[in-house]
Amino acid sequence: MQYVDEDLLSIQEARILVETARDAQHLLKEYEQKNLDKIVNQLFKEIEPEISRFLASEIEETNMGKYNDKQQLIVELMKALSEELDQQVCVGNSVEDSAGNILQVGVPLGVIPVLLPAENATLNTLYSLTIGIKSGNAMVLIPHGKSQKTTQLVFQKVKEICERNGLPKGCLACIRSVTENGVKEIVTSPHSSMILAIGNQNYINAANYQQPVIYGGSGATPVFIERSAEVKKAVKAIVDSRSYDCGLLPAAEQYLIVEDVIASEVRTLLQEYGAHFLSKEEEENLLALLQPKNNQINPTCVGKDAKWLAKEANICVTSTTKVLVSEQAYMHDEDPFANEMKCPVLAFYLEPDWMHACEKSIRLLKEKNNGHTLAIHSHNKSVLREFALKKPVGRMIVNAPATRASIGLESTLPVSVILGGFTAGKGISAKNITAKDLTYIREISYPLDGIIEDRTNEPDVNIETAALEKILQKIMEK
Repeated sequence: MQYVDEDLLSIQEARILVETARDAQHLLKEYEQKNLDKIVNQLFKEIEPEISRFLASEIEETNMGKYNDKQQLIVELMKALSEELDQQVCVGNSVEDSAGNILQVGVPLGVIPVLLPAENATLNTLYSLTIGIKSGNAMVLIPHGKSQKTTQLVFQKVKEICERNGLPKGCLACIRSVTENGVKEIVTSPHSSMILAIGNQNYINAANYQQPVIYGGSGATPVFIERSAEVKKAVKAIVDSRSYDCGLLPAAEQYLIVEDVIASEVRTLLQEYGAHFLSKEEEENLLALLQPKNNQINPTCVGKDAKWLAKEANICVTSTTKVLVSEQAYMHDEDPFANEMKCPVLAFYLEPDWMHACEKSIRLLKEKNNGHTLAIHSHNKSVLREFALKKPVGRMIVNAPATRASIGLESTLPVSVILGGFTAGKGISAKNITAKDLTYIREISYPLDGIIEDRTNEPDVNIETAALEKILQKIMEK
């Protein structure tokens, strides 16, 4: 019988993938933005017919979320992303002055390992690879153990499409033998330029790494309904948003804060739109199922809908129930509902006015240190201004469902499924992470009173031919 040491196998694979990605990125960095855009545009065209196959695999493998919600979200997001990327210049000459002098040059970072989460494997894999290609980087995917099959499925198709359309082989990689030591080999490699951590945070915490980390994860989002809001519209948005894909999206509302003066109206509307208010006995049953502790809940409850949770907790609900609501008199240090819950459960708090709601929001954000987003429904500009100025978050969603608006759908935020977690103490960025965040800017200085005289006597050279010659030369050097 032949025995294989999984750790050694994983470490060896990790080294090969990173070194191959490094070599491939030496070729890729010679590509101009138009070359990269051609590959990305072809990817958008060819990948859409495969989405249903990817999602079917994801649902079967992870048993999390809703197929229809996932499909709708990916189609909408990829369309919005395609339109946004068309307008972006990430690499090469990005800014010129009126005289034609180059002021800024976008430079790819190099090899970027991506730690992927278990949830929304299709969406996160597609997005990570797309912004990596757009920005001229080599990407090494590290799948989560619960979604490894789906991640590999998506990766193989993206790789096939991109390499067929001119991407150097080895630029996209995905480790198959995933062990803790193999992952550490990737994230601590001197060839890795930066780590993009969307999931598997434990690997980052355990690693002795030199590279910067951009962390994008889920969070527990407080949402406040202020008395000037369109209450009916606000309540519907919150229920729909919290129940969307069973609460798996990174900024799903979890804490609902309401002013006393509109509390009765909000309760009635919540029930009308599919919320079930828990009795004390039902609340105990639900907590026994969820078992929230150490900022984590029972993994079997992640990505399940409200009716599944109710059935498992012996709670009787109607067929139209979308969200389970626990009304809390106050917040305390051991409040189990303050833990992040990736399922459609809402904690409901009442406050006498917006100032107390402001304080409650800050405490909720800081209590478990996992808040990167805040939502508010209000038409009072003074209140909106105070919330915008005081809240320790990377983004504030105004009068919109937080799940969609936070990722740039029908909002002014950049399109992204990676929401920077700096305000929650994670990573180096608090913004929506886009392709430009995977580059650095080289700034070019000129004398304030100087004029650059163009003394070029050489004939113009075809840019694509010159780039091709550079690539061929590097291949021959190998």
